[in-house]
Amino acid sequence: MIDEVTVVGSRCGPFKPALEALAQKKIDVRPLITDVFPLKKGKEAFRRAADREVLKVLLQP
Repeated sequence: MIDEVTVVGSRCGPFKPALEALAQKKIDVRPLITDVFPLKKGKEAFRRAADREVLKVLLQP
């Protein structure tokens, strides 16, 4: 028996212009980041991200 998983991503709006704007620092995304966790605290980060009050949680390697 083989288990298959399909992952479908989505995005709102054009991706390339958004990446270019970020690279050129035209957009300050820092106010959108609620918390930053080291990778070793991944489980804690995912629990935090599940909170309805949280907008964005980052994991740093």
